Parts: sequence; structure tokens; C-alpha cells
Amino acid sequence: MLPALGTTKVIGLPARSWVTLAVLLIALVHLALRLYMVPQYRTELGGVEHNSVHAIQKLLLDIPLYQDPEQVPFDVIQYTPAYFIACATVGKVVGISGEDARSVFLLSRIIALSLTLLTCWVVYRICKENGAETWSAALATGLVFCSYTEHFYARPDALQSFASLTAVLFFTRWLRAPNWRILTLCASFAVFGFFAKQSGALMIGVPALYLVLTGNWKAFGLYSAATLFFLLIGFVLILLGTTPWALWQNTVQGLANGYSTMMWGELFEPATYKYFIGWHILALVLLVQGFRGNGPVLHFFALAVPLAVAFGLLTGLKSGSRLNYLHEGLTLTFVGTAILLGTGKPFRWKNFTGWAFACYGLIFMAFRTKSTENWAHFDDPDSARVAEYQADIAVRDVLLNELDLEPNEHIFVTYRDYLDHFLVQQSVMKQHDIVKFSTDRLYDYAAFHKAMRDGTVRFVVTDHPEYPITFLDSTYTGWVPVRSVAGRTILARDE
Repeated sequence: MLPALGTTKVIGLPARSWVTLAVLLIALVHLALRLYMVPQYRTELGGVEHNSVHAIQKLLLDIPLYQDPEQVPFDVIQYTPAYFIACATVGKVVGISGEDARSVFLLSRIIALSLTLLTCWVVYRICKENGAETWSAALATGLVFCSYTEHFYARPDALQSFASLTAVLFFTRWLRAPNWRILTLCASFAVFGFFAKQSGALMIGVPALYLVLTGNWKAFGLYSAATLFFLLIGFVLILLGTTPWALWQNTVQGLANGYSTMMWGELFEPATYKYFIGWHILALVLLVQGFRGNGPVLHFFALAVPLAVAFGLLTGLKSGSRLNYLHEGLTLTFVGTAILLGTGKPFRWKNFTGWAFACYGLIFMAFRTKSTENWAHFDDPDSARVAEYQADIAVRDVLLNELDLEPNEHIFVTYRDYLDHFLVQQSVMKQHDIVKFSTDRLYDYAAFHKAMRDGTVRFVVTDHPEYPITFLDSTYTGWVPVRSVAGRTILARDE
């Protein structure tokens, strides 16, 4: 019979010590790569970073976050506001201007990285408080950190992950020692996760379902009441700065951009799935063993893991979705496995599962770190991005100082770099990805077509010399080049 990993020695040291050491080394390399990306000048660390930065800038400039996407400036803020509010609050405290695009990019990246590190501490606490051994708690924590894709590097996903996993921390505390205060804290963080990103609704629902299935109606009533209270408070605060219709247009209609199996194809591509199949095997082991008289905490994970996996796979059918939609399923599987190995009842393959978890976990961490290294150097050299940054500064200066762009006049930028962020209140139709890559048109853009023809948009800036201008399957004639600046072309109406 295979000996337990925790009691086996390898080259004079317990095997668990080697695992912990390997986790620390890989995690440090991964952290170094994350730090390497923070100061980069590229404007796309992942998940269309522009959109998050623009939302933060709006709040820094005291512009309503949610506006009518069918009217000038045609903004779409797809996600609930907690992450943007948090970043803007810190930005105001440290004195960052909304027009200082470079500082806002750095602000968002630093806060996102800080949140992921804080989440790792939460993951470790969940494991240790529920009986996981140090080596498996460290491995689960390292796996969670390395599992963060680029979509967590400067987006609301980072806050949503922290809040949702903190809700899990409090719910497992409540399972061990029921107390209305702890359950209320669980509800507050679950709702906080939803207000960071709509997918946080998963962790609102899982504890509620667990309480229903276990017949704990008193706790279910308390949890539901607390959840509804916090949701009400959140929506009231949001609606102080917008209308219900504008909120719907942005956070509901703005997400209805069609369906695609792209994420499924990416996951089940053999070159990728060979690294993820171990996750599905662990999830299956946890599902089977978690319900076999192993106590309420493991019962909870046995319920939460398949729900999270199914939720990620289903919501990942939204067009544009990537592997970040799987993160809750991954996280809960790794945490639950660590707890199962530490406190679960003995089962036939328990020692084998421990060794498999260690070996697979280290391989998966290495795979994700290699992927992160590729992404960190994807847009090298950074000097080229510095040149793009300086080019957009030059264009902005020409627009303001030579072409006399007035504060109430607008521009349309056909590419996505810094210029949109230098002229936040004047640039229109900034969310190119939402507009161009939706399966169907999300909104009525008649006002945009009119603005391109009636003088509302005074200048168009493009990074290629081609004209007439084509956008949204429409061609806009009558635009002629008036300046060429650092590889960009400024066009104006030919009156």
C-alpha cells in the first residue's frame, strides 16, 4: 500500500517539506512575473483592460458611471461597480487625476495584484481552519494564485474572487460553529462579490442551496434576509448616480453579446486539457468522498464544486469568454481536496490521492507559470509601447494646442491605446470590443452615425492612413487628413 505523503521521507526530508518548498519557489517566480507586468506600458494586460481603466477614470472625474450607451459618448460599463469605486477611492486619496491615464493603469494593476495576494491568504485560512495539513494548504494556495489568468490582472474579477472566497471562509466557520453574525458576514461578502462582478451571484446561491438541501430553514431565512438587505442597500447606492434603465442597459444588456463555444474549445484542446483533466478528476473524487459521512464542511465543498464547474462552463458560453470563467471551480476543488486529505475519513485511494494532488498540483502550477511568462513577454519590447504612449501624447497636444479642440467637442479614435484615456470626456465609442465583436448589435447606434456626419464628432484619429472611415458596417465619407503625428493621422470634415 502506498505510504501517506505526510509521513514519507525523500532524501532525508519529509516529502511534504519538498512539496511546500516547490510551491514557494514556483509561486515566487509567478509573483515576479506578475510584478514585471505591472509597470509595462502596454494597455492590454488582459480581458480588455481599457474598459476597466475607463470606468475608473469616469469616477475620478465625477462622471456618472452608467450612462445611456445609445447617446454621446456611447459608453458601456458592463460590470457592477465595486471594483471601480474601490480603485477610484484609492486614486482620489493618493491624488491621481482622472486624465492621468498612465497612473490609472498602474493603480488598477497594483490594486488587482494586492487583491489576489489577499485572496491567497483567505484560501490558506480556509484550508488551515478546516484541518488541512500545511503542505496541502500551501499547495492549494499556490494553485489558486497561479490559476489567476490575465483577466484578474486589472479587472473586477480580482475583487469578485476575493469577496466570494471570503464568503466561503465565513460560511465554513458558520458550519463549524453556527452563529448569526458569521452567517451575516458570509452574506455581506457574497453580495459584495456580486457588486464587484455579476458572476459573484454564484457564491450568493451556493450557501443558500446548501441550507435548503440540509433543511436548515431558520439559517436559510436569516441568510436570505441578510442577502436581500445587502442587495437592496447596494442597488440604492448605485441608483443614486444613475437610472434603473441605464444600469440595465450597461450591466445586463451590455453582456448579451451572443454565444460562442470558444472557451470550451480552448479548454478541451488536447494541448491544454492535458493540464486540466487532473482538476476534473480531483473534482470527481471530492464529489464522491465529500458526501460519505465527512462532516458539513466537506459536504459543502462536494456541493459547491460541481455547481461552480457547471456555472463556469455554462456562463463561459457567452461570446468572448475565456478560461477565467473556470476559476471558482478550480479554486473550490483545490481547497476542498486539501481539506479532504487532512480531515476526511480514510478511503481506499486516499494516500494515492495525496501523492497525485501533490504531483499534479506542482505540474499545473508550472504550466500556469510558463503561460504567464509567455503573456508577460507577449508585447515586448516595452520600449515600443513607450513610443506608442508618447505618440498619443503628441496627438493629444496637437488636438488641444494646434487644432483648438474645445471641451464640448468630440473625437473618435479608431484604435485602442492611450488617446481615448487622455481625452475621457471627449472621446466617443471607446468600447470597440463590445461594439464590434457582439454577435448582434447590442444597441441602436443611429445617434453615433448621426454624430459622425453632423459635426458632433469634430476629429477622427486613426493609426493607419486609410480613409474613408469604416465602422459598424458603415462608411463615413467627407473626412480628410489634416495632420500626421507620430504615425497617427488626424482627419476632419471636408466642409
